[in-house]
Amino acid sequence: MDHTHARALEALQSFIHLANSNSATSPRFIAKIINDATSNPQTYVFAELLETPAIQSLRSKETPEEYQGYLTLLEIFAWGAWKDYQSTPNLPELNQDQILKLRLLSLLSLAPTIKPLTYESLMDALSIPTPAELESLVTKAIYSSLMTARLSPASDPPTVNVTSVAPLRDVKPQSLLSMILILTEWESRCGSVISDIEAEIEKIKSNTAKRAAKENTRAELLNKAINSWPGEGDEGHPRRSGMREGRRLGPGGGGSSGNKREYSADDNDDDGYFENGSDDAGAAGSRMDIDEGIGSSRTAARQAKRLLGKKG
Repeated sequence: MDHTHARALEALQSFIHLANSNSATSPRFIAKIINDATSNPQTYVFAELLETPAIQSLRSKETPEEYQGYLTLLEIFAWGAWKDYQSTPNLPELNQDQILKLRLLSLLSLAPTIKPLTYESLMDALSIPTPAELESLVTKAIYSSLMTARLSPASDPPTVNVTSVAPLRDVKPQSLLSMILILTEWESRCGSVISDIEAEIEKIKSNTAKRAAKENTRAELLNKAINSWPGEGDEGHPRRSGMREGRRLGPGGGGSSGNKREYSADDNDDDGYFENGSDDAGAAGSRMDIDEGIGSSRTAARQAKRLLGKKG
């Protein structure tokens, strides 16, 4: 419980005790209790006092007319506002303490409902003629711990910026049903939101499990593939052995082609022709090794033509 609310309840206890005493039998005495309770600077809640049999006895038709308005006055202090007092006929006159108290209570009710809380709107709702009087009232509320607020007289329009309000207004009995309906609707919305959140959580868990299973399957297949692949030194693997044999052996076997020509020459070798008119190919001719193979006969014919041309 808020300490301001607790202090207000404590201040009300003496008046509740008087209302429950044996002396509270006459309407005049009960009216005095109401007048004193609403004038006390520490009392801001009045529901418990309203519930006492002595206070409720003022509803009786036998109550003198001059005291009948006190019950309505106490109800206005409990959950009403300054405008309610002004619009309700046959109510007792208020003293200065009661006027200040009712305006403070009305300010607490107006703060959460009017946005922005301008000087003009407050002065109209509280029947305050000047901005200075309004600022004095707001300052009183701040220093009495009734609200946390800041005055902004230089803003356009001038406003009262309220941060928080003390829970010092009683709940009107007729508003309980609407409050229950509002809270029931709020509970239903909360339940729907919670259901949606839980469904989303289950969906995320399911997707996570499927993704994990897929990753595990992929990892198992990868491990099997790695384990089935032999090391570098494994000669028994058919694919790797074939690759090594292919590198060692060429298409004709032995790793070399049968039609390839190999030449061995040094700086004194000629270009393949006999020089100085010598017919002795072994003495001064070139040393040319020609592999015997498929094209050896054609090569010999070309060589003979070259020799004949040289001699001619």
